[in-house]
Order: sequence, then structure tokens, then C-alpha cells
Amino acid sequence: MKLSDIYGREVLGSDGKKRGWVRGILGKGGTPQFLQCFDEDDREFDIDVNDVEKFGEKIIFSDRAHLKSQCSRLRLGLPAYSAAGRFLGNLTDIVSDRRGVHYMIGKKRYGAENICVGDAVIVSEPRTLKDDVLSEGTVIIKKGAPLTADALKKAEEAGEYFQAQMKTI
Repeated sequence: MKLSDIYGREVLGSDGKKRGWVRGILGKGGTPQFLQCFDEDDREFDIDVNDVEKFGEKIIFSDRAHLKSQCSRLRLGLPAYSAAGRFLGNLTDIVSDRRGVHYMIGKKRYGAENICVGDAVIVSEPRTLKDDVLSEGTVIIKKGAPLTADALKKAEEAGEYFQAQMKTI
């Protein structure tokens, strides 16, 4: 896309909502860095070109500022309870690594998919398999294993997604 084609283009957030139009471009060393935009109320805002997902008839970008308004502060030390109301300890850390996001409660690690955070942390226990999940006679997931997102993916790849779901009942 030519730089001259960007001026005046409508700008949409990744949610599809109209955010405004491009009025200018800021660059460094001849390379575009930011799109200068304005909204319907003539308020100015900038979009980092690295946040642009698509240049076309309309410019679509990851609206990080809009996402920020939907976020809340993460705090350590919150009390943590099981879904049944049993006190588990306090939230000591949140770890993000190649295995995903995990919440440390006391010395135990819980996957983010089992966590709900508000004024306290609520931990839902993952469903566990009551029997082995088999595919052509081979054990895919062992009895007693938690039915996590990774376990479901493994079962789905083996064509045994339904079996894995049913063996937690």
C-alpha cells in the first residue's frame, strides 16, 4: 500500500468498531512509526504501525488502549478458595512462561483456565478422568488425569475428544 493511500482511511479496532480516520503519519528515518488519527469528536490519537493488523479499504488495528479499559489491577496476596469454599492459601505469584500462565497459591501451581479473580481468587478443580481414554487400544490419557486444555487437545488430535469428555462424568 502506498503512503498516499493511507490518508483519510477509516480506522477500526480489532473488534470491528469504528475508531476514526487517519490524518497524518509520523516516521523516523523515513520509516512510518505512527498513524496520527482523529475520532468523530476531533480528538487525536496515535496508532503504532506495529499494532496495525490489516491495511486495506479500512485500517484494522489492535486497540490496546481499548483493551486496557477492560482490564483490572492484578494483586498478589489475595485469599484463594476452592469452588466449594475451602481456603487454599494466598496468591503468592503469577507466572507466565512457555507453558502458559499459572497462578501460585501457597506452593501449588494452578492453570489460568481454572482461575477466577476478583476480590478473592476462586479455583475450580479441573474435571478428572474416571477411566483411561483409548485410541485403537492405546492409552491416550490415563485415568485420574485432569482434563486440561492440553489433554483435550491431545484427545482431539487422536479423534477421541467426545470419549475424553464423557469419561469425566
